[in-house]
Amino acid sequence: MMRRVLGLSALALAFAAPLGAQVWNYPALQTSRVSEREYNFALTDGNGTGTALVFQWREGLGNPRLQFTMDAGFADPDAAGADTRLMIGGGLGYQATSATADMPFDIVIAGGIGATFGDDVTTIRIPIGASIGHRFALEGKYAISPFVHPRLSWNRVSFNGFSDSDTGLDVDIGANFELSEQMAIRLAAALGDSDAIGLSFAWTPRGLRK
Repeated sequence: MMRRVLGLSALALAFAAPLGAQVWNYPALQTSRVSEREYNFALTDGNGTGTALVFQWREGLGNPRLQFTMDAGFADPDAAGADTRLMIGGGLGYQATSATADMPFDIVIAGGIGATFGDDVTTIRIPIGASIGHRFALEGKYAISPFVHPRLSWNRVSFNGFSDSDTGLDVDIGANFELSEQMAIRLAAALGDSDAIGLSFAWTPRGLRK
């Protein structure tokens, strides 16, 4: 019992330090282009916060520049005695610029709110930032889109009456590898106040495209 209490206390104190991922400590995996429709399945690992399975749903909102995003999943913290945590969050992305000959970068402004629940520890995060990159077409249907995604995050943790909040700064560095119009592999690392890596498979079902 004491080991569990100590483990949960350590987990709460870890969250009190600056953290800045989307919902948990993992890369946002947001490319520099909004999606008409996308389902993204990710496996991530965060420094001190363990592994997580994340499902991301990105959906256009009628405006070709605007995108809704939902994150949901489960995390297995490293802290001794800590149980699996539920993660859920939502947000919006806006295509601020699209690459042209004069300005070669795609830029998506993205922000949202997310929370995690488990044991007696609750976290809330509100990140906002910009994903900046460029799509390079390769032979056939292949393409690669490197991107960077700096963001600020307001974070709050609550545990047995204790609560604390702070702000964090993180930068994703990643790339999206298009295998076809429907499938892509995405790899990203979050660097800064919260280090993490993530690998995902992004799928746009042909029959569900608008």
